[in-house]
Amino acid sequence: MRVETRLEVGLDFGTTTTMVALDDGVFPIGESTPSMPSLVGYRDDGTIVVGEEANHLELSCVVPSVKRSITDRREYVRVDLPTGIRDVPADDLMVHVLEEAARRVAAKGAALTGDVAVRLGCPAMWDGPQRRRLLTAARDAGLAITLDGLVDEPVAAGIAWLSVRATPPAAPMRALVFDMGGGTLDIALLDVRGVSHYSVSVLAAVGAAEAGDALDEAIATDLDYVLASAGVDVDALPRPDLARELLLRAARQVKERLSTEDEEPIVLDPKVFGRHEIWYRRDQLNEIFEPQLDRAEHYVAAALRIARMAEDDHGSAFEIARLPIETLAAGVHVVVLSGGMSRVPYVGKRLGELFPDAVVEFAADPPDDAVALGLATAGRCGRINMYRPAFDVLAEWGQGHEFRTIYDAFTPLVEPWQIARGGSDLRYVRNGRDLRLPRLARGRLRVVSHSGDRVHATLGDVNLDGFPVALSEQNFEFSVYPNGRIRVVDAAGQYDGQIADWHSGPEV
Repeated sequence: MRVETRLEVGLDFGTTTTMVALDDGVFPIGESTPSMPSLVGYRDDGTIVVGEEANHLELSCVVPSVKRSITDRREYVRVDLPTGIRDVPADDLMVHVLEEAARRVAAKGAALTGDVAVRLGCPAMWDGPQRRRLLTAARDAGLAITLDGLVDEPVAAGIAWLSVRATPPAAPMRALVFDMGGGTLDIALLDVRGVSHYSVSVLAAVGAAEAGDALDEAIATDLDYVLASAGVDVDALPRPDLARELLLRAARQVKERLSTEDEEPIVLDPKVFGRHEIWYRRDQLNEIFEPQLDRAEHYVAAALRIARMAEDDHGSAFEIARLPIETLAAGVHVVVLSGGMSRVPYVGKRLGELFPDAVVEFAADPPDDAVALGLATAGRCGRINMYRPAFDVLAEWGQGHEFRTIYDAFTPLVEPWQIARGGSDLRYVRNGRDLRLPRLARGRLRVVSHSGDRVHATLGDVNLDGFPVALSEQNFEFSVYPNGRIRVVDAAGQYDGQIADWHSGPEV
């Protein structure tokens, strides 16, 4: 009897490009490359175009990096059209990109509708509202996907790296994934175990809204100075806005070329800049890139510290916050590079210096493919835990007519800035004043799972879902710690509990 298998699809809606993969590899949707540019533009008549065609429009009519509007929590993007300046809903433009990706897949015979498991990547730094915003755009684009179908991009990259390994590791292994794309830097620390299948525990994942786009802007600023030294004042040109956009485009191109070359010429439009020859060297790129990678190392250290806090036997938060980076790095066996920015040789060099005892290697070849491949192959892993609770916790009262969300699914339990501040009691915490609770009311806690799986969490010996509480504006506090411990203080007392299976979550 023939067994029908469900099609599994990974959709990497990136800041710069959008890529699709099936469980047997990348599914090309670009006109000349496997990926499609994540560009949206407007023709003179106001019609919208997506992808490669948008590259040929006036720069003022194109919206690049539209996904960053979620990271930046912006609802609108400004477009300077022939008919005037317009503020356009960013989510509408994201829907157009996702619809075009789905249309191209369907045109090649692999529709993303029906009995298809679609997984979509998102930055590790995104919280619940940001994830739901992307989920709404995906659904509006016709994709059948639920919140638990969103997988953090560095986790997906780690899965792609695991999928090409011949056998699971004989002993537990720690892998740090460094995923630097166009809009965000994402870092995840994975604990990998398994015999016949991998079991992946995500001990920590953090991110920053600074990656390839930020480097492009830094290079473009440097080119501005180079031109100034040659007697070209960009601000004095007839179209300084166009000139700066062209410098930004040139910066992206030279960054990519210097991944393989030591020196490259930059060709600028003579109609805009006049005739000038500029050569740019890799050592110049590294110098511009250095401050950004210095900051990236702080996020790496934060991820390593959060991972330590998730394990009860590694000391107090106060002690962990003061461990030297050499001690934190010693437990990492492999550093996995993902995202287009990881092709810049300076990235591997810096991480090799930070982790001298670890192997540094790409998640996929090329590393730009890693997230899409990992999303499509996540079903091969035995289990993948959620390092943040994948459920909401509500406080209800008034026979369920009144409620407050006291924990929103996927909200970070500890932020990197909290570690840098050196606090001794690092946790997610909300109190009655934050929540605007009544002065005194009898209520209960409610747990809403986004995966459909039952949440195993208790306070004492009582299930967290339905736990009775004496709500009070002055005497209520709810906390979740990085190791899965829960604490509730109400008007009647203090209760301690635990989220079960903190390092082995539901099967993907």
